[in-house]
Amino acid sequence: MFEDLRGYLTHLESQGQLLRVAEPVEVKYEIAAGMRKTSDIEGPALLFEQVKGFPGWRVLGGLFATRKLVALGLGVKEDQLLDRYLTLEDQRIAPELVSTGPVKEIRWTGDQVDLSKLPLVTHAGKDCGPYITIGVQIGKDPETGVRNLSIHRMLLLGKDRLSLWAPADHHLGRMILMAEEKKRGLEVATAIGVDPAIIIGSQAKVPYGIDEFHVAGGLRGAPVKLTKCETIDVEVPASAEIVIEGVTVPGERVADGPYGEYPGCYSEAKQAPVLKVTAITMRQNPIYQTALTGMPVTENHTLIEYGNAAVVYREVKKIVPEVKAVHMTPGGTFRHHVVVSIKKRSQEEARNVILALLSLGIGLKQVTMVDDDINVFDPLEVEWALSTRMQPDKDIIIIPRIACSTLDPSCPAPRITAAWGIDATAPMKERWRFEKVEIPGVDKVKYLKGK
Repeated sequence: MFEDLRGYLTHLESQGQLLRVAEPVEVKYEIAAGMRKTSDIEGPALLFEQVKGFPGWRVLGGLFATRKLVALGLGVKEDQLLDRYLTLEDQRIAPELVSTGPVKEIRWTGDQVDLSKLPLVTHAGKDCGPYITIGVQIGKDPETGVRNLSIHRMLLLGKDRLSLWAPADHHLGRMILMAEEKKRGLEVATAIGVDPAIIIGSQAKVPYGIDEFHVAGGLRGAPVKLTKCETIDVEVPASAEIVIEGVTVPGERVADGPYGEYPGCYSEAKQAPVLKVTAITMRQNPIYQTALTGMPVTENHTLIEYGNAAVVYREVKKIVPEVKAVHMTPGGTFRHHVVVSIKKRSQEEARNVILALLSLGIGLKQVTMVDDDINVFDPLEVEWALSTRMQPDKDIIIIPRIACSTLDPSCPAPRITAAWGIDATAPMKERWRFEKVEIPGVDKVKYLKGK
């Protein structure tokens, strides 16, 4: 794999998947506009080499804007992504502590700390300000000291203050509350510009108490090299482009939002913890990385797609061993709607799967079940199954109120949603009546060329 972000960018450039943008750009909207367009046209990643008002800085965007870029980061083909995510936790390699690294080449402490000198990007038209969007937060459980990696947005509040939107039902949010119960803040480091294994590893759906640096090591096939922070007791990737060190302020909350979120809508202002920044370290000629979210598909979505699909696949397989395919749909933001195809051996198996998936709490709002002869990635085939194999009065399950980690603006209250499932599998009885009409010999027609 790759030693650092720069090694990965060199690889992307050799594959024609990195575009260097020489045209000067503004941090407000212009960088995000380029990222929006590259997401819409299926890549490449963008390296902005001249940022107005920030001489010497480069800004990277759209690093995971497409499935192909995610696959390149994992070193697999696109059609192998689900299989790779299913084995993310299987191989773990512990990190290695080193005395220093490139991230220590420049060090700002005390009065030198000034976040306004970093090219933080304002993305969407109604965002309340510039955000850090793809920094990897590293915190430690206040009791066990076990590390946790996650990605949460951070709003610029001042030269040494950031919000840290980490809800209580996320691991880092839980750790912040645990520290506050002890009347202290939580030490948190935010690493920006790391190799892709660390980003992807941070999104692995592993249980609380698992150090995701071990997962990243397994992905890389080698330990992640960590070095100690300057002002807090946290270890960070030694080859990161930038590290922001800080401590949450116990009990302090600040309005964070509006912000253009992954459902493609704006979230309202919410009360978020505050991080007091104590140091910033970085490499010479640093690369600041930002990420886009909003209307699907963006890199926010591609990074969660297969992680969620892997969770769903494992759960379905517990109930129905013969799982053919799982599709987290783009219109469902790769989180709220999943289509699952199974080889049904018992009449009500699909209903059991629906109930199990809606109770997972990963954000699912709709589950559509189809037979193994339906291509879950083809909306026409899925709709055909709905039209010919499902009766609404007996094949739709509606659950009026469940706990759910979601930013869906239609939810009646935070973290609460209604959900539904559709059993569009054919009845076991008289199965022949539900079979697709097929014309023998189509594969033998040679005089027409398909697209």
